[in-house]
Amino acid sequence: MESPQERRERRRAEKRQAIRVAAVRIALDQGLEAATVEAISAAADISPRTFFNYFASKEEALAPGPMWTPEEFIGLLQERPADEPAFESLKVVARTLAARLRPIMADMKPFAELRRRHPELAAKARAVDETKLMESLFGAVSGRPGVTSAVHARLLVIVAFGAAISAVQESLAGGGAVEDLLEEAFTLLENGL
Repeated sequence: MESPQERRERRRAEKRQAIRVAAVRIALDQGLEAATVEAISAAADISPRTFFNYFASKEEALAPGPMWTPEEFIGLLQERPADEPAFESLKVVARTLAARLRPIMADMKPFAELRRRHPELAAKARAVDETKLMESLFGAVSGRPGVTSAVHARLLVIVAFGAAISAVQESLAGGGAVEDLLEEAFTLLENGL
């Protein structure tokens, strides 16, 4: 059962997504110039002031939301038993992330079309240094049991995300259950592909 805080966070995430969808719909249907804060706010049935509680700019609203944050990833990893091997911990974390990714990736087509039409949005929307984000994840994994080096930690993080994304994409394309496809992906990795 959801706690009040989890419910608030879920509702806030749903509102952010509704605003994003309204922004992208306007930009695709009427052009990027028509996607003003006022137009987006009206389409999302919020005030411009409320818009700025969720986004700093229209460009930020036109970018797909992050699929996860480093804090979420590290938090999920820290919830695992301290003596659990890194690969096993990452399997569990990947299951959680894959369950979150599927609905987000199912809604990505309009964002992809917008990026295709306006590639300049990608540069404007990238406010976070992805290298620093990944470094924090590598650092969190490097202290787990079974991790033998920094390269090993990097590979484990990259394969876990690759497995999660592959399972979600295959689920969207073929309709299989994400959980089953993720289990298959990790079994292939364990068996050396």
